[in-house]
Amino acid sequence: MTLRRIMKQSGLPPEVLLDLGLELLDIASRKLSPSPIKRQAVGLGAARWRNVSPEERSKALSLAAQARWAKHRRATKEEGGPNRK
Repeated sequence: MTLRRIMKQSGLPPEVLLDLGLELLDIASRKLSPSPIKRQAVGLGAARWRNVSPEERSKALSLAAQARWAKHRRATKEEGGPNRK
């Protein structure tokens, strides 16, 4: 849509619409870009695996996933949830 069309439909002046557009862009850019702390954490996480072979990395991640699911299954059984096979 063009600015003129939006002005016509909303009845708002162009300054208000442009301000609103800039505000929406600002909000979207904050949601799309991670905060510096999260960026650093991701970088540190990647650095941890820098000197690890793909086979070792795969094995470690597989063990971590299995441990996570085992923990989930234990918690479900303790709560008396349905037994799934």
